[in-house]
Amino acid sequence: MGVSYAMQTYRRSRIGLVGALATLMVFGCARPVDIDAPPPGASGQFLPPSLAPVAPSIIDAPISISLAPTLNALEAAVPRRFGNLSRRLQHPTNGRQKFAYEAQREPFDVTLDDGLLTLGTTVSYAGKGWYNAPLLPEVGASCGVDNVRPRLRARLQSELGISPEWRVQARTRIASLRPLTDTDRDACRVTAFSIDVTDRVSGAVRGILRRELPKIDRRLAGWNVRDRLEKWYNEMNRPFKVADSLWLLLRPGEVRLGSINVKDSALVFDVRLFAQPVIVSGEEPARTNTPLPPLLPPRSDVGDSARVLLEASVQYDVASALLRERLVGKSFTRWRRRVRIADVRLVPVGDGRVALGVKFDGAVRGEGWLVGTPQLDIEREELTVPDLNFDVATSNALVQGLAFLTEEAAVLQLREAAVLPLADRLATLRAKVEGAINRQLTDGVQLSAKLTAGRLIDVVAMPSALIVRAEAAGSLALDVDREMRFGGKPGGK
Repeated sequence: MGVSYAMQTYRRSRIGLVGALATLMVFGCARPVDIDAPPPGASGQFLPPSLAPVAPSIIDAPISISLAPTLNALEAAVPRRFGNLSRRLQHPTNGRQKFAYEAQREPFDVTLDDGLLTLGTTVSYAGKGWYNAPLLPEVGASCGVDNVRPRLRARLQSELGISPEWRVQARTRIASLRPLTDTDRDACRVTAFSIDVTDRVSGAVRGILRRELPKIDRRLAGWNVRDRLEKWYNEMNRPFKVADSLWLLLRPGEVRLGSINVKDSALVFDVRLFAQPVIVSGEEPARTNTPLPPLLPPRSDVGDSARVLLEASVQYDVASALLRERLVGKSFTRWRRRVRIADVRLVPVGDGRVALGVKFDGAVRGEGWLVGTPQLDIEREELTVPDLNFDVATSNALVQGLAFLTEEAAVLQLREAAVLPLADRLATLRAKVEGAINRQLTDGVQLSAKLTAGRLIDVVAMPSALIVRAEAAGSLALDVDREMRFGGKPGGK
């Protein structure tokens, strides 16, 4: 019985070895498998996904309005010299007292204090006082006549702004009028007669200012800045060429008032324009002109950055060339049967997927297809097709003795190789967009940009190309190299 069992085992082993050798002979001598699979068809109607709106971009535009005309008007309205030491004036509450003064003021200076436009001037003066005592000869005294003159400091403050209709608003008042210092140098009290010449001079200066300030406010409020700004606003509505068939649209929207400053005798309003910049491909978009929207109050919940929505178009022939560098020459071997990739091409399926056509030689001859949906590897800045796999027609053809190509290991190698790097392409596009933005909008107005970072958002396989959408971040600004100067009639440009 033992011999019989041993003989059976030997026979079975011999049969298995013969079968294995036969299999090897079949695979080693088999003719190449010819495949001619058709390109995959779309599985249904495709609607490209829409993007969530990106945060608005901020375009800072410091608008400089020359204060020279207003200062000139104020200088002309408020006399530089007033009073006369030879002209005696009756004290308003004491019939026995008389006084006289003469004063000279310095030019107005301009500062910004706590957001208020402040105009200041220093007035130096001299004073005399007389007292006609009962039954005694008239006596008098003076200050600042033969020595250093006392001084007054006048400060005017103007609440400034721009109305929603783009007109300058001003409300000017006397903030203070007092001796420049608390020392005896800046007091003119003729103590023997209780005549305070300082109060008399202060009253005269105050009267002049109160009479003239409303005229200054009306002059400021008469100027309309809308027409000038509307011209700049509509210049940002036109498309900017980035490259062939690639256009930048700034899409300006609401406008808000930022800070107010004074620089070199000019009033500087920091106007913040909110936009939604985007890159579009195709024919040049039509230019649209929109009216300058009303000026809105400031917002504290927005940052200072700008974001541009980019669309990088990767043509399928370009993608095919890049994939050839990574895939052509790659081979797979099993049971002494070698399959080599001779060529590849990437085409759209039409439903958001792509098809990778692979031309084989060796144990397989002809073209087969793998399909999948392109996705982005955000961290590595690459376009991948993680679900890439053979379609049904190609799989059926490969089952004829070469099914190992459809196994996970082989497919995984193809997926890992079918990758398109995007970092350099996005950096190039970002530089082109930055160059397109940096330009002269109109005479004296420069649009500038600095795009320093970016992030991938998504990719869509369109019939014409692979559209990679990304966001570039940085800063945008309008650089205005001249002041608005208002002259002639109010409302003029």
